[in-house]
Amino acid sequence: MKTSRTRIVARYNETDKMGIIHHSQYVIWFEVARTDWIKQSGLSFRQIEERGLMMPVLGIEVHYHSPALFDDAVIVETTIKNYDSVKMSFSYKVMKEADGTLLVDGTSLHCWTDEQMRPISLRKKDPELHQLILNEAELS
Repeated sequence: MKTSRTRIVARYNETDKMGIIHHSQYVIWFEVARTDWIKQSGLSFRQIEERGLMMPVLGIEVHYHSPALFDDAVIVETTIKNYDSVKMSFSYKVMKEADGTLLVDGTSLHCWTDEQMRPISLRKKDPELHQLILNEAELS
């Protein structure tokens, strides 16, 4: 299964009063990493949207293990967990770059839709993109 690796350096404005990265930032980091996974697969979100396709979030799950601090470099590893042509879920692991400490893991669930936000089967609507996802996720 293809895994993308996205490097993020924790910014000061992402910290809370305790000096650690605020829990909400990890969902944003998931989004950055998911965008990178798609880009590393040979497309961009812009190109996908130009094809009339959307991928809204249906749910997010996050598990916190250890805090990140301002200026920590982290790596977000992203893989496709499941894909059935209509729904797609990604798995994330956020680790401290310096020593590999697992900080956070989680998943996001998405549904392929048309521009009117009606669910669609990617296999039928865009067979080329469907096959690209199967190949990149090593699911074919």
